[in-house]
This record gives sequence, structure tokens and C-alpha cells, in this order.
Amino acid sequence: MYDLIIIGAGASGMISAITAQRQGQRVLLIEKMSQAGRKLRITGKGRCNLTNTLPLKDFLKHCGSEPRFLYPSFNTFFSKDLVKFFEDLGVKTVEERGGRIFPESGKAQDVFLAMINELEDSDCRILKNTEVTSLIIEEGRVVGVKTKGNKDQIFKAPKIILAAGGESYPLTGSQGDGISLAKQVGHNIIPTIPCLVGLKLKYYNAERIHPCIIGFGVRNVNATLSLESGKKIAEEFGELTFREEGIEGPIILTLSRKVGRLLYNGEKVFLNIDFKPAIAEKELDAKLLRELDTRGKEDIRTLLRAFLPHELIYLLLDMTSFDPRKKSSFVSSQERKEILNFLKSCQFEIIGDFGYEQAIVTQGGVDLKEINPKTLESKLIPGLFFAGEVMDLDADTGGFNLQIAFSTGVLAAQDATKEEPQE
Repeated sequence: MYDLIIIGAGASGMISAITAQRQGQRVLLIEKMSQAGRKLRITGKGRCNLTNTLPLKDFLKHCGSEPRFLYPSFNTFFSKDLVKFFEDLGVKTVEERGGRIFPESGKAQDVFLAMINELEDSDCRILKNTEVTSLIIEEGRVVGVKTKGNKDQIFKAPKIILAAGGESYPLTGSQGDGISLAKQVGHNIIPTIPCLVGLKLKYYNAERIHPCIIGFGVRNVNATLSLESGKKIAEEFGELTFREEGIEGPIILTLSRKVGRLLYNGEKVFLNIDFKPAIAEKELDAKLLRELDTRGKEDIRTLLRAFLPHELIYLLLDMTSFDPRKKSSFVSSQERKEILNFLKSCQFEIIGDFGYEQAIVTQGGVDLKEINPKTLESKLIPGLFFAGEVMDLDADTGGFNLQIAFSTGVLAAQDATKEEPQE
């Protein structure tokens, strides 16, 4: 018999276990993989962007459609608390551009080791290679779990924290198990989709894309999402990278949060790229006219070097009917408009994403309406708590998602270990 069972030894599960065992609780931490924290160890490309130093009000602007749900979690444990938590564990941190906080070593492994060492040196029991197959409910309350591993077992506890993650990076064990367990006991699930992920574009296919474009990155561009009606729904400035089937990069990951649900609902969504955002269209057109007039003997491909790197020239030629050997003096007004349109509003239809294998987080999960934000306890099943990505919570890149995982993990553990009032 345990005081608390935690399902999932990721970021939220481990910090829940640390919080609970520090309060003298008998804790069982169950992990289905052979090792804990596998997703944590690869997050941030192995560097682990722990959190962000933005003030709470600004931080919440990056936290999905229901940021108010997170107020109690962040009021309990926020970015300064997280930095101190890791410094107390011996992990020094540094602040980088955009307020992003990383371990000073630049190694996510150090973050994981600090947490797992704390747990292994405590009385917390960690059970690996063990999958929770169902929650045990008696008289409307959760009282334990059934598992399968080396042998099927039942473990009892009056409180359970479900911290088994979403569905992104499934090879790390994040395969939606926690969401399935919540659904088994009657929770409504907001349909899950990949989030913070590269986007597939209609134009790209292996037969047509020029090889030199694959892997080519562009900085200081403006990317806009729009619907078929022309309505603009999101805009980001920064860096992106072309891939064989589509596009990725920091601003694309951020924009993907706005795309997934629309595509899921059958909407057509378009990506428009402005390769010259610092120059107004009228000014750019005048410059293009001057170049055409003064360099009329050069072929169009050579002239375009005044506006684009050669990789993007291949993209422009692929997307238009230009003969690259055509002399600039023979470019028609319509062809000039095509060039200008490419430079200021290169448009692709978005037809999908790169899937859970490359998605940083999952959008969707346990419906927040069925969770008490002040305690993270289920409104349906007393004794059942939630932490991390299993809930319908997702945020932008920049340290926001890990802070959500850690904050909800701490709040769930604190409330799950409170003594219940005597009747």
C-alpha cells in the first residue's frame, strides 16, 4: 500500500515524485519504458529549454487557448522556483536570447540525472518496464492500478497522479497511454493532434523539388497563415528551413499550433512567405524595374541574384514557367509581377504535418473542464490527479511547455499529499 502512485516518469511525473517524497509520502513511480525521462533527455535538441523568464502575464500569452487554467499551477511553482529547484540539485542555469533558460552545461542529460538521482537516493520506489493497463475504481474513487510487466500486478493507493504524457516522440514511450486511461474511467478527450511540428506543403514532392533547396534555411522572413477566404489567422517573423516534403524551423513550429485543429476540421490553410519583409512592395517593384532596365543582357537567373540566394532562385524557377536562360530585357510585365509575388507573398497550401514522430508536443488530451485547476484533481473521479501533457495543454516553443509540465507536476503532488478533512 502506497500513499501515492504516479504513472509516468517524465518531467511532470518525476517532479511530482520528488515533491511528494520530500513530504514523507510513500511513493510508487511507474514507468513503462526501461529508462525514465527519455523524452526529457532529448528535449530542446538535447539542450533542455527549462523555462522562460517572461513575467507571468506575458508568459501566459504563449500558453494555449485556456491560459487561466494554469494560474494556480504557476502561482504554486513558477520559473524562479524552477531555477532554484535545479540549482539546489546542483544544476546551474543560464539565460539566453528571448528569456530562455537552459542548464549551464547545455545538456538535458544533466537535468534528468539531477532528478533521478534525487529519487533514487530517497524512499521513492521506481518501477520500470511496467505498463499500467487500468485504473481501479471502487465506490466512485480511484484506489489503485493494474499493471503488466514481468508479471501482472495490482498496486493500491488512495491517490493517483496521471502523468503519462501525450503522443509526441512515441519512441520515448509517449504514446497516449495516460489519455487512454483517463478515457477508460469516463473522461472526455479533446481529439489529439501533433503540435509544434513541421508542415507538409502541397507543392513539394520527390519528383519536382530541386535537391539544393532541401535543408536550406532562410532568416528574417515573415510567414503568414491564411484561410481560403483570405482571412489572416497568424503571423510570425524569423527563421525557417525547407524540407523535401515541406517546411520547418522556429516560426513554422509556432505557426503549427494554429494549423493542426483547422486541418483536422477540414479547413484549407495557406502559408504565405515574405522573403523581403523590410522592403515595401512598391519600393521592391521599383528596384526590380531598375535591375531589368540596366541588366537586360543578363539571363533572368543571373539578375535574380540581386534579390535571392541561388537556392531560392531554383525554387522561384520551379514555381513559375520561366526559362532560366531568358534575357532580362524580355521579361514581360506579367512575369515581373510573378517575381514580385514570389518575393513578397510566396504561397503554399498546407496539407498536413510531419506527425507525432517529429512533433514536440501533443495538442488535445483530457478535457480541462473536467479537472479542478486549483488542485488538478479530476471532477469525476476523486483521488485522481493530472499533470503535464496528458491534459489538453500546449504552448509555444521557448521553455513554456516544460514549465507547464513542472508546475502542474508540483501542484498535483502538493494537493494529492494533503490530508483529507475528517468527516
